[in-house]
Amino acid sequence: MFRNLVRLVVLGLLVHAAVRIVPEFWHYFKFKDSVVEAATFGGRKTPEEIRALVVSLAEQHQVPIAEPDVLVVRQGGTTSVSTAWTAQLEYVPRRFYPYEFVVDVEGRPQRFGGMIP
Repeated sequence: MFRNLVRLVVLGLLVHAAVRIVPEFWHYFKFKDSVVEAATFGGRKTPEEIRALVVSLAEQHQVPIAEPDVLVVRQGGTTSVSTAWTAQLEYVPRRFYPYEFVVDVEGRPQRFGGMIP
């Protein structure tokens, strides 16, 4: 009986952690993928336009960043985008732990000149 109670408590803690933590990482990975796409296919956009796009992507993916938190650097054909934020993850009920999410991506335009028709 006691063993089953302990198993149930452990299972409850695991489910709680999964419900509270997995969405944060899901938003992070979806946001990072969108930022890579924005940096790679930015084309003729200015760094300010890319920064505004990244901020709008952050709003879409529920990521708490503002425009001053985004650094966009363009060198030649390469666009680098960097941003970071800290989230409070709740592994155990009412115990929060800070976790820093970092997005540091580099997008290079696609080159198709070497392909054989």
